[in-house]
Amino acid sequence: MKSTGKLHNLNAWERKAASATSLVVPAGVDGLDELLPCGGWPKSGLVEIIVPGDYVDFMSLLMPALARFSRQGRWIAMVAPPCQARARLFTDTGVDPVKVLQVNPHPGRSALWTAESMLQSGNCSVVLAWPNCNTELMDKRLQNAAASGKALAILVRYEGLSMQPSAVDVRLKLETCADGSAVYLVDSQGEILSGMALP
Repeated sequence: MKSTGKLHNLNAWERKAASATSLVVPAGVDGLDELLPCGGWPKSGLVEIIVPGDYVDFMSLLMPALARFSRQGRWIAMVAPPCQARARLFTDTGVDPVKVLQVNPHPGRSALWTAESMLQSGNCSVVLAWPNCNTELMDKRLQNAAASGKALAILVRYEGLSMQPSAVDVRLKLETCADGSAVYLVDSQGEILSGMALP
């Protein structure tokens, strides 16, 4: 893990004037709003979270915002989630479980095709997926589907499956070591722009 307390403002891409508070949901995690390019999680767009393995607690970064999304009337969908993420989302007291869907694709249908369909439907505020492959075309299709359905797509990718360059809107990378954990904002080429230590 890189040595950092908080590494903000290392020339992260400029916050757009269009990224007003009405277009984002506050992260609810100390320091994370300052790290995210728009000052919070976008309500529409494609986010990639790169994790080193199954047992890294990336859900802590999402739970406060997912609790807010769950009160906005549309579904939070998980496409073929691992058991740790599924359990966390269904048992967290801040998230309305009535608004959480677990979707397991039919045989012959890929998880990403399912995620794309759910994003396009307009019935979901957030769709989380764990893709086991990666192409720029795939990211573009999910990006377009999220824009069409005014939804947030969150792709959780293991480090070995992450691709350079990437077409996602926001890209975060988690690292852990004996000293603790940190989250980094990275660009499309995988270069670190800024970061913060996690409690």
